[in-house]
Amino acid sequence: MRNRQFADDARALVRTAQERARTVGHPGIGSEHLLFAVADAPTRVGEVAREYGLTPAGVATQTDRLLAGPRPPFANVDAAALAAIGIDLDAVREAVEANFGPFPAPSPRTRRHPKLPGHLPITGRARSCLQAAVTEAGRRGVSPAGAHHLGAVVVGTPGGLVPPILAALGISAPTLRAALLERTP
Repeated sequence: MRNRQFADDARALVRTAQERARTVGHPGIGSEHLLFAVADAPTRVGEVAREYGLTPAGVATQTDRLLAGPRPPFANVDAAALAAIGIDLDAVREAVEANFGPFPAPSPRTRRHPKLPGHLPITGRARSCLQAAVTEAGRRGVSPAGAHHLGAVVVGTPGGLVPPILAALGISAPTLRAALLERTP
């Protein structure tokens, strides 16, 4: 990204997001990849994000969880705990299948998209984050937009995977957004 509207640190976030998307085999850069880049940043932006509990591992785990799709029934059930209170999980499973039919077998996860060389496309939501970062910097009388502007916009984005990732990690988006804007240059 060679856009002069962005400072070097913001462009570095986008490069990290692209590498993350490429590593996990995604066809484009989404807001979740930008969130990963914020958490992974070796700069003050990353330090502040990690102080608030936003870690690269946490973002990666929650992204994978959200993109994995529905889990098979009884996947997270502790059979031993149920047996301790007199419930036979196999009997429950058999009764459910007898009344509702067999559970469909989970489909194997395959990579739908090959690894793409060069630049990956940016999703609409991620593009909106980039544009909003420039607007945020302009409102503050700053140009070009820095990583802290981009980070603040990404954590505050209302749709996509970012809000459920932050919620699963127990992070308040408004609090982290304010910290990124106040505690970073």
